Amino acid sequence: MTCPSLRWPVLVMALCICCPGAAPPPAGGTISLPDVVAPLLGAVVNISVLKRPDTTAGPTGSSTQKGRATHSLGSGFIVDPDGYILTNRHVVADFYTVTVTTNDDRQFAATVLATNRFPDLALLKIDAGAPLPAVHFGDSNALRLGETVIAIGNPLGLSGSISVGVVSALNRNIHSTVIDDFVQTDAAINHGNSGGPLFNLRGEVVGVNWALVSDTTGSIGLGLAIPANDAVFVLDSMRRFGRLNAGFPGMAVQALSPALAGAFGVGGTEGGVVTEIWPGGPAERAGIRIGDVVLRIGSEHTPDARAMLRQLARFPPGSVAPVELWRAGRTLTVAMTLDPFPPKFDPAGPPATADRGPRVTSPPLGLHLAAMSDEARAAYRHATGQSGVVIEDVAANSAGADAGLASGDVIERVQDSPVGSPDDVSRLLAQARAEGRMSVPMLVRSKSRLQWLAIPLGEL
Repeated sequence: MTCPSLRWPVLVMALCICCPGAAPPPAGGTISLPDVVAPLLGAVVNISVLKRPDTTAGPTGSSTQKGRATHSLGSGFIVDPDGYILTNRHVVADFYTVTVTTNDDRQFAATVLATNRFPDLALLKIDAGAPLPAVHFGDSNALRLGETVIAIGNPLGLSGSISVGVVSALNRNIHSTVIDDFVQTDAAINHGNSGGPLFNLRGEVVGVNWALVSDTTGSIGLGLAIPANDAVFVLDSMRRFGRLNAGFPGMAVQALSPALAGAFGVGGTEGGVVTEIWPGGPAERAGIRIGDVVLRIGSEHTPDARAMLRQLARFPPGSVAPVELWRAGRTLTVAMTLDPFPPKFDPAGPPATADRGPRVTSPPLGLHLAAMSDEARAAYRHATGQSGVVIEDVAANSAGADAGLASGDVIERVQDSPVGSPDDVSRLLAQARAEGRMSVPMLVRSKSRLQWLAIPLGEL
């Protein structure tokens, strides 16, 4: 499978353990790249996938083949001498057969044991009849900007290719998932590198190559890798359970901007603010509310909302996660018992950006509001039962437009109070300003996505 290519500019629209096998990492002295690379090549494999042809239903209900099966190539690496191989999920997606070719040109039929969507990983198994060379994993949290890294894989089907570069960014968020935490490197990553390892100079895997960011079909020095610590956590779960055995919190969270943090009265932008609660889910049972700011999960530092969700995933179903919250100017801690993830649950992506047209002068806030009605639900394609206050129009060059509000959005809450009429919104905004507040948090549904916005009160 080819490595995903993210067109540039990118539009907002993919546990440290050691496995036995390859020679131990160098202990010190002068580093020689050929000496580092030589023992690693045997653990990197070529993955050839025959994709299923499209099928259509025949008149009697039988399936009819449409088109021909297609081949694609990717990379992977051996994580256990018994023949366990890690790669990207998209490399083997829709597979018909999977063939692994080792560095000494031996070919083996592979079994796909497990796949995981977020992060994009898959576990394969081959039977080589004898122990295979395997990688060592390093600590991706110890990576530093400017550190030299080595990518090995099969770009464009050219097996055993090596490229060298540096770590050019850490915790890179490209808005592909709600947990983005990519290692960015200028080591050349091209189509076919997907699923291959990214090594440090100790010969340890510090990332799984995932995508290239480019305005062409080739590398321009912007490659992305899944951090090794995340990969090892998922790998361990896939080997033990056949899937990622992560707990489901039953809530959605949004990152805190400085403006939003100020509106909630919380210092700093660490953690995330709750935008949605699943009825009867873990968060609701624990007493967590929409508008709570999650400051910490367990004893771990929570630098941002993406890190918070990754930390939550490490609590298996049935375990209890202590959650520290900020609510109405004070902190409190609740105990949340995690559920299994619902079938086919798909975390939402980032909210869309609305086109608000030319800017003009406006009245205060510039909002033209109406109570929710069947006509409004039909006009703006809101779900049956959607409640709140509809924004019929937002004047450009207004506080409402500057805050990110748009025509068709639905205001569901102002601070911690649900609203059902324009008068509710006006009253709560006026009340907040009378209390001396400079801004107020507002929960807004935009194109079926919920987000908190910080609304400035200076113009009321």
